[in-house]
Amino acid sequence: MKLIEGLKRLRIIEKRIKSQNADITRYASMINTERPLFETEDRQKKEVKSLIQSNIDLIEEYLSLKRRIDLTNLSTFRELMGKKFSIADLLNIQRKAKDMGSSTFQSLNDSAAQNRLASMRHMSSEGKTPVVNRLFTEEERIKGLKYWQDLYDSIGAVLEIMNATVDLIEE
Repeated sequence: MKLIEGLKRLRIIEKRIKSQNADITRYASMINTERPLFETEDRQKKEVKSLIQSNIDLIEEYLSLKRRIDLTNLSTFRELMGKKFSIADLLNIQRKAKDMGSSTFQSLNDSAAQNRLASMRHMSSEGKTPVVNRLFTEEERIKGLKYWQDLYDSIGAVLEIMNATVDLIEE
């Protein structure tokens, strides 16, 4: 089974459990003056138990499949922009790490010093006007931002190909 097939199966299982939960709710109780939705009350109780067992079986399949996907994601590596990443790494970069990396280089600015400078109303004792000194170069800031954006932009296509070509690890 390919990774993409496993991911699709997870979604199908989730939908089926949700649907069966609605059926369980509908069949799990009745007013004593109502007729059962099935032939008899006992038959309706059996149907509820059957649906519960089906959901338990689906949950077990879901957990097993999810574990296989997670193992595959942790064990499958690709090189991207000169570094080796697991599928799990690429997913984590897409979800959070790209924003953390980008915000690191966006933080590389002179705003704190500019704010302090604006609040200073006097000149230094030497008669010179204070100025802001940057302790970084704009090139390193731009390079860092570009790295995280390029990495993020590359991940989508790589994951698409990997999902379609990588086999799930067997338990």
